[in-house]
Order: sequence, then structure tokens, then C-alpha cells
Amino acid sequence: MTDLSQEMEQLEVGELWSASSTGNEPIYAEVRRHSEGCNAGDQGRSRRVSFDMAVTEGEVVRCRYNKCNKTASLAEAKKTYKTCHNCTHVYCSRECRRSHWEKHRKTCLHSRVGALCRKVMSNIKEDEETLHHISLIARRGYLSKGRGAVKVLFSRPKNAEDFIAEGNKRIGEPSFVKWTDLQAEETGKEMHDELVRLCKAYNPDTRLVLYVVVCVVSEVPSTGGAVKWEMQMVSRCAKLKLAPGLNQSDCAKEASEPETLILTSLPGARDQGTRKARQISFTNIQRHLRQRGISLRKQFPEVYQRLCAYVEGTERFVPVTIYPRDVASGKNFMCIIMPDAEPEKLELIPKDSAHVRTIDISIDPDSTV
Repeated sequence: MTDLSQEMEQLEVGELWSASSTGNEPIYAEVRRHSEGCNAGDQGRSRRVSFDMAVTEGEVVRCRYNKCNKTASLAEAKKTYKTCHNCTHVYCSRECRRSHWEKHRKTCLHSRVGALCRKVMSNIKEDEETLHHISLIARRGYLSKGRGAVKVLFSRPKNAEDFIAEGNKRIGEPSFVKWTDLQAEETGKEMHDELVRLCKAYNPDTRLVLYVVVCVVSEVPSTGGAVKWEMQMVSRCAKLKLAPGLNQSDCAKEASEPETLILTSLPGARDQGTRKARQISFTNIQRHLRQRGISLRKQFPEVYQRLCAYVEGTERFVPVTIYPRDVASGKNFMCIIMPDAEPEKLELIPKDSAHVRTIDISIDPDSTV
């Protein structure tokens, strides 16, 4: 197995960063050799061991919660003891496991899951197929949205381990995130700052920014005896070289196709043809455009007035096409507004294009049904 420290050097160590969404601490080299609550002086008397270690039948297993220190024979521990959800720490009960989590979380998450993130990045770098896949996402994302990072998310550590074992087919769905859309609430402040710094500094013609996230779910203490679960995200990021032989013309062709947004009422909408239905459609049209930083009333007043007349029932709305600019990406896109589209016209909408998005504006956002 490749030494992880060597892998860090291969991944441009100067650009490597790790943090959890709540811990917010950088982790470069300092990893404790003993877990929280483990006193090295106790090792000679009764070693704390994990079930996956080679232990003879005569040895004693000690609960890792230092306020408990309950011991049991290996045979008994295998029957009743509990392990940490994310590593091999052993506890005599669920209660001790929950109580120790506050101390154990940093070494558990940062050492094991942090190393897992690092191994994922190393595998992406070394596997030709995976690197090509990630490089295409990075290049197309840059050409269509500007600077950003390729985010590879694993919903649990097991999924990351499956990717390491089986390769590209288990990587899930990586996505390109524009640097302005990176959320400090998700990454933690220091991780966010480092990601933004990398995104602003990398050369998009030769490099990409890779952002690997592994979610960890664990039990935590709670009042009333009910089980409470907590989710944390452990992250690492790095600069990587784009895959050699990447077909830049294919990337440019893919990114050059403008995005098309179609705002229409799909057949079967409730109260279709009523003033209420028309008002809902008008509200949804404005809402979806506002999400992209576009004010229909200010930027397209004629279309706005026509929609007002349509809501009042004094004028039939003829489909119209506008070309606004998305504030987030800085790119223009085509927007087709047709609240009362006929079924035969809807059949003409392409369903196999990644650049065409159709939104049903007849759905009441306030409806609880």
C-alpha cells in the first residue's frame, strides 16, 4: 500500500488542505498517535484494542471512554461491545460511545476520514479514466461558468472506500461548483478560504481544483434518552493537472451551446385556465428569473406588462423569447416563456439535451398537497 505521506507530496502538498464543517482546523502533518482519552501509561497494564487487531484470547479489551474503563475478555467483548461508526474504537455500550464522541470526533474524523479523502484524490490523479472524467467536468465547467472546483461527494465513508477499490464506476456524480457558490457553512471558514484562494489562482488551461467531501454520521449524547444523530463533512482540496490529451475542442463545443430555460405550464395542471392558475404561473416566472438575478419588471418591462394583462384575463399571452444574463455565471441564456403552451408545441421541446431545462410554472409553491 502506498504511503499516504508520499501521496500528499504527489498532490502538490503546498496546495493541500483539510477541514471538517464544524472543526474548521487545518490538518497538514500533526496526527495524534494516541486517540483522545487514551493514556499511554495504561498501555502496559491493559491495552486498548480493536476487534480487527490480532488479539489472543487471554488479553483484555478496555472501553475507550476514559470515564468508564470497563474491561472484558475478548470473547465477551465480541458479543456485547460496540465499535465507533467510523473507526475501530471499542466501547462497552452505546452510552459510552455517545459520551466519548465529543472528544473522539476530531481524531476519528480528521485522521481516518481525512486520510480517506487524501486516498480518493490520489486515486483520481493516478487513474487515467477517472482523471479524464474529472478533467472534462472541470474544463466544461470553467468554459460555461468561470473559475471553480470539481466537487466529489461521498454520502458515507463506505462509498469512498468502494471508489478506491473499484474505480471510476463508483465515483458517483461529480459536479462543478463556481467559486462564488462555495458555501462556508458546508466547508468551514478555513476550508472555504483555501478553496477560494485555489480557485482564484489556478491556471484553468493546465490545472483543475479538486474538492473531495466525505459525510460522516454519528450518534451524539441527547437529553431524554432518544438517539440523536449528527452529520459532519470532512473535506480536502488540491490542485491537479488536467488529463493529458484532453480534447479541448470537444469541451469548447459542449460549453458554447447556450443554456435554454423553458417556463411553461405542463398539461394536467390544477385550475388550468383560471385567474388563480395564471397568477401562480406569473409568480413562478418571476421567482425563477429572480433566482438568476433577473428582474422581469425592470429589465423586460414590455414582457412584464403583457404578463400582467394575461393574469387579468384581458390578453392572451403569445410565447416570447428573451436573452437575459445570469448574474452568477455571467453568461447569457435563452428563456422561452409560454404559460399556456399547447400539447403539440410541448412535444417539440428536446428532451435529450443537457442544455435545455423545462420548468413547470403551474405548480403552486405554497401548496402543501
